[in-house]
Formats: sequence, structure tokens, C-alpha cells
Amino acid sequence: MNEEIRITEAVTSIHDRAYLTIINGPRKGAVFPLAGEPVVLGSDAEISISLPGSKVACRHAGIRLLEGVWEIQDLSGSKVFVNDIPTTHRTLGGGEIFRLGEHELHFSFEPPTSMKTAEPADRIVMAIDLERGESNDQMQHLSIISGPGFLIGRSPDNDLSIKDPRASRRHCRIEVVEGEVMMTDLGSLNGTYLDGNLIQQAILRPGDLIAVGKTTLRCRRT
Repeated sequence: MNEEIRITEAVTSIHDRAYLTIINGPRKGAVFPLAGEPVVLGSDAEISISLPGSKVACRHAGIRLLEGVWEIQDLSGSKVFVNDIPTTHRTLGGGEIFRLGEHELHFSFEPPTSMKTAEPADRIVMAIDLERGESNDQMQHLSIISGPGFLIGRSPDNDLSIKDPRASRRHCRIEVVEGEVMMTDLGSLNGTYLDGNLIQQAILRPGDLIAVGKTTLRCRRT
């Protein structure tokens, strides 16, 4: 009996971490390490993994590690497609592909190759300077690094919180995807503009001018 318990503990400890990689869709290339804490996937900008799209529910699916077993559960009532099979609940063994709207995600216990060879997480790849407008905490710029994305908007818990009534609470996200700095509008009321053009998603270059409401931000090389 004791031997069986030890074997079970060894197996569960091997898979106490997992990785979710977006392999198709607007956020293609983004990697999310999972450390056992429950995560929620959906179109809501304030949840664990935000996946924009009209066919994605606000809280579409949840992934968790329960008693050593990874599982995915539908939260939307419309089912989640796992390996093209609609399901409401399924245990995960690694290698599965989830489909939520136009997004496809790969679940694995091994970090993807792109993550293994990526630049160190603290490497600054671009700076975003507040050129016109005011932040809520006097912050004047963002240093964009490889790793988690950065949120811009009115809410005080954004990475750059701006005092602008025309900005949404969660207005846009900036993140590094496959070596490129990507900006995505998060369904803002007044839109996100890049060099005067309304965009849903775009790659940022040094010198680009971002407009969020009446606030402008300038991209620069570091």
C-alpha cells in the first residue's frame, strides 16, 4: 500500500506544471505556463487567458490541476472542442488541442521550443513613452519585455493606467509574440489607433504613435 502511495506521488509531481501555446488565431505564438492554479479562458479582458473573438464566451473554459490530474471544463454551456470532439469535461494527458472560436491551443507538459530558445524574460525589447496625456500614478513609460503582456487603460490596476475618459478600463494589450511586439485592442469603446489608423491588432515598430482616447504614446527603441 505504501509503495502504491509513493508511486502516485511521483507521477503527480512530474506534471505539476504544464504549458498552453496558442497555435492558431490572433494571439498565435503566445505561451502560458500553468503552475496548477485554476485558469479561465475566454473573451473577457480581465480573466487569466483572454482570447478575443465574437465566438468566444466571456468565460468559456477552465483548466485546473485536481489531485494530480489536469482537466479542462466547459464554462459556457456551448462545449469546448478537444481534438475536434465537443466536450463539457475531460482529463488531459498532454498533447491535446483545444478550439475556442478561431483560437487553437496546444496543451503540453513540455515547454515549447520557442520558449526554450527565447530571450531572457527580463530583456527590454521596446519602450512605450507617454507623449500626451496623464497617467494615474505619474508613470511616464512602459518597458516592454518578453513574457506576460502589458495592459493599458483607465483601470488603476493596468500596467499603464491613464487619466482619460475616452479610454476603456481595459483598452489594449501589448505583448511580445514570436519576437514581435504586438498590440491588440481589447474591444474598447472608442478604438485603438496606430499612426492615425484604427486597428484591432498590429505589430509595433520604433517611432509608431499609439492613440488611446486623447492620450498618445510613442514607441521607441531601447
